[in-house]
Amino acid sequence: MTTPAERPSGLVFPARAPGSGDALQRHVTRVSAVFDATPIGVGLWSLDGVLVHANPVLCDLVGRSRSELVGEGFESFIDPVESTTIRTAVDELWHGRGNHFVCRFACVGPDRSPLWLRANVHAVYGPGGRPEYLISQIFDFAGGETGGDTDHEVAERAPVMLWLTDDQGVPRSANRRCSEFLGSDERDGGNVPALRDIIHPDDHERWRGVVRAALAAREPFACTARSRRHDGQWRWLDNRATPIIDRGVFRGYSGASIDVTDEVRRRQRLEDIERLFESVAEAGPLAMLSTDAVGRVRYANGRWAALLEDPEARLMGLGWRGVIAPEHSDEVLERGRRSVETGRPFAMRVLANDAFISDERRSSGFDGRHWAELRVAPVFDADGTHEGFVATIADITDEVAAGERADQLARILDAGTDFLLLIERSGSISYANEAAEEGLGVRAQAGIESGYVLTDVLDPDSFTFFHEVVAPVLVETGRWKGELTMRDATHREVPVSALVLAQRTEVGHLDSISVVARDISDLKQAQWNMRQLATHDYLTGLPNRLLLYEHLDQALARHHRLGQTVALLYLDLDRFKPINDELGHHVGDAVIVTLADRIHAVVRDTDTPARIGGDEFAVLVEGFDTTALLVRVAERLIESISEPITVDGVIVHVGVSIGIVAADRDTTEADQLLTRADSAMYEAKARGRGQFVFHLGTGTITSTTGGG
Repeated sequence: MTTPAERPSGLVFPARAPGSGDALQRHVTRVSAVFDATPIGVGLWSLDGVLVHANPVLCDLVGRSRSELVGEGFESFIDPVESTTIRTAVDELWHGRGNHFVCRFACVGPDRSPLWLRANVHAVYGPGGRPEYLISQIFDFAGGETGGDTDHEVAERAPVMLWLTDDQGVPRSANRRCSEFLGSDERDGGNVPALRDIIHPDDHERWRGVVRAALAAREPFACTARSRRHDGQWRWLDNRATPIIDRGVFRGYSGASIDVTDEVRRRQRLEDIERLFESVAEAGPLAMLSTDAVGRVRYANGRWAALLEDPEARLMGLGWRGVIAPEHSDEVLERGRRSVETGRPFAMRVLANDAFISDERRSSGFDGRHWAELRVAPVFDADGTHEGFVATIADITDEVAAGERADQLARILDAGTDFLLLIERSGSISYANEAAEEGLGVRAQAGIESGYVLTDVLDPDSFTFFHEVVAPVLVETGRWKGELTMRDATHREVPVSALVLAQRTEVGHLDSISVVARDISDLKQAQWNMRQLATHDYLTGLPNRLLLYEHLDQALARHHRLGQTVALLYLDLDRFKPINDELGHHVGDAVIVTLADRIHAVVRDTDTPARIGGDEFAVLVEGFDTTALLVRVAERLIESISEPITVDGVIVHVGVSIGIVAADRDTTEADQLLTRADSAMYEAKARGRGQFVFHLGTGTITSTTGGG
């Protein structure tokens, strides 16, 4: 097979200007993992028809490795008979008259015999509305033609349900998997049931508007809904459809449906479990007490009333041995000693002393032993001296009798990856699970009374927010859910999604709170990355037009509210287009990056430079005292940009024309400022380029720097 440089003239893909490869390679690096995971053959092609990336499925289909394929020309894989048709389709892509074409693609069968499969080729467009690269897909059965017996067989044997609609969204044909689901051998024409006939009425009502809107806009749509299988069962199907555009004409939709019933049911079971844990946590049947170093009870909360007849009178001053049955005393003593040595809490199941069985339980006919879940944490002062213990005890008599269910739930909670904290009214943390100890570094010896306090795990802003917003909500409703920022032992910030529940005394007073928090650092990083990609130019890293508009809106708001001055400089490069045309886009990209660095170096740290087009930049300037500052900035920009640039041993010269406009009291929209600055820039170009034109109200100040 020939390389792109060796191909004769008149090929399917006309010769393009060199240099697009670097920008395309950056795209490939970002999305290759997505394409490699796709269960169809995918190839990425440069604008001159050179293969840049092939996913594993495409390598298998053509019987060659990726290293062998990369660099091959598209013409190497097509039927020569179709070259004229494909050349016309490629020309339509370049001129915006179509967004894809279909062709036969040379592959090999399992026996290494030649095999033609149909490929769909789509253009991927950049910010300027021009194609940047192409994506080929094998097999896309939705091209509107049969594509040959082999293509039909691939569609028939696909592991998902595939279907086509007409331009009204009415299903017209489907593959064998659809007929098996529907229990029918008829898959063509009007024999395919309408969606409303097989979708659950509730789901049809919920998704009808979405599908209609997508159909009206000729846009893709996706929905997950229940559909009736031939045996009468309702199955959850994930339905996805893509519009078919052929030479600018909407032909209908190609769609795929996957049975996701098991996944939906697993998710529903997880939601049921989550609701169960929430109800257990909200009920909070925990009795708590604190002791001194030798085990005498110093404090017992009001929840002891659910277990004992008179907790205040009978517990205060008693030793812990008087609370639990004698057979557990030695084990509690040994575990307590080890917990003091290690600084770690312990938990065990104990029997209560018979003397502490409440009259209420006796009157209900209880004649067994009183079981409790005991959790004990050692308490140290700031110097590390052991002061006593904090213990929680939950009545699990009924649960033990029913199979020790409460013990199992407690173990699951303790073994979870979420942070679990129990916080007293004083703000001290009386309990933290292992995830909180390991992830947040909560240690009993690091605070007052019972170890860490709330201020140790929340950053200052979240602590203020907790007291001003969360605490009042807990008093009013007993629960709050939202995002907070915690800190670990190294003071590293840990963003969390938190559920905070209030536990009250028998008379309704706020007694303690429990916090279940999940680390969402990865989610926050992903959100930040997405924001960066959406608001910054991928080549230069400067803010893009979207972010510039945001800053303009904010600046204009400050201008009208506070009187702060606002101006916009609109920059359009001179003599840049010949660089791309004659030296290639890779040189043009290098020049753009160099000029972006120069612009950034010239403006102040408080100004906002942005790239808003291929060779267009803007600089937002705020807080200037006189227009002389704007004139100096424009002069420095023209001088800096006009300096020669060397790329790959080639020296290029670029100039710039600048339009400047300052906001006045009538300027309320960002578009007004941009339009006026753009108009001033074109006036600068008309006056010979290498100049700036400054519009201020009804007057115009013009200064010339450099050459045209």
